Amino acid sequence: MKHWIIDIFNVWKRETKLCFRDEAVLIFFLLLPAMYPVLYSLIYNTEVARDIKVVVVDDCRSQLTRQFARELDATPEVAVMDYVSNMQDAQRLIASHDAYGIVYFPRDFSSKIENGLQGHVSLYCDMGVLMRYKQMLSGLTAVQMDLCTKMQSSKTAPLTYQNSAIIESKQVPIINKSTGIASALLPLILVAVIQQSLILGICVLRAGSRERRLRNKGLDPMDVGAGVSASIIGKSLCHIFIYFIPVVYVLFFVPMFFDFPQLGDPLDILLLMLPFMLASSLLGQTLSVFVNDRESTFLVIAFTSLFFVFLSGISYPRYAMSSLWTALGNMVPLTWGGNGYVALMCGGAELSQVVTNYKMLWVLSGVYFVSAYCVERFICRPRYRRMAIYASIDPYSPIKEECRRNAVDYRDW
Repeated sequence: MKHWIIDIFNVWKRETKLCFRDEAVLIFFLLLPAMYPVLYSLIYNTEVARDIKVVVVDDCRSQLTRQFARELDATPEVAVMDYVSNMQDAQRLIASHDAYGIVYFPRDFSSKIENGLQGHVSLYCDMGVLMRYKQMLSGLTAVQMDLCTKMQSSKTAPLTYQNSAIIESKQVPIINKSTGIASALLPLILVAVIQQSLILGICVLRAGSRERRLRNKGLDPMDVGAGVSASIIGKSLCHIFIYFIPVVYVLFFVPMFFDFPQLGDPLDILLLMLPFMLASSLLGQTLSVFVNDRESTFLVIAFTSLFFVFLSGISYPRYAMSSLWTALGNMVPLTWGGNGYVALMCGGAELSQVVTNYKMLWVLSGVYFVSAYCVERFICRPRYRRMAIYASIDPYSPIKEECRRNAVDYRDW
């Protein structure tokens, strides 16, 4: 046990030294978490679109349609810039980007409503930016519901108290008070940046070890000769130690800079992030088996970020996914860590209320420790031993093998 603990310390010390000596690893471990959250937050900093320009085509020309258009212009989402006589003129304004939507009232709009029938208002939108469509539809729906409530109240006034509505409709945002896209998306994206930057840095470290073996006849001069479990635990402790400051910066200071919801207890969030970083580190050590050089890190690992984000449920609810995608999402630390962080930071939950996420992160840590152990013992270390054996026979065999893998003539090396 004493030697095992010493091996863990030696691996931790060696891994920390490698991290701070390798510029590529520093970029992934420090620069990427420092820059990407700020970049994403600046892109979505507007949160919501206001006063989106629309034109009105009014074939009815009644008092009701004019009132409808005035109230629509009074909403914070929409600004009625002009009335035009026909749809062709309105379409020209859309094509020239002078307006982004068309509100059309048919000729029989008021007559149908006066006869107790359903009237129709059509909204045509420029779908170049989804945020504009969402805001135009929200403003139009709010005005429509308000007018319907007033008309219904006037007809049922003898049955109601002081001309009030029978059923009052009121929207009260609880968590995302600005109803902005940044406050809805960015908290989980912040956790995704931590996971992906950690995995990318771990894979670059593995590729660096292989490159040193190619240059030194199959041997890594930085190897400390530790056992498999001590090596895995030492690396994970190094990653958690280095990532403490990036985690605090990304999860606490970035939301403070851009005024995202900040309702969580910092201690609860840090306790949740501990198994999350451990699971991410062990997942990175498992995935590093697919990386043979630094460049392949981007080809093999970088594309998984989008895949992990989709599985977490940020763009499509997890309860509506099929059992296959739900099971795959359960295997990603971001799913439990990201949603747990959103519940704590944005919803004001306590750690006891996200205990399922907390337990699942520890379960994933155990699962990925086993997978990282199998990868290290049964794939990577036998591969390194074979490389050393071949190099003892032919000192240039590692270079020849690398040239063969990359379809390069050894004589041109």
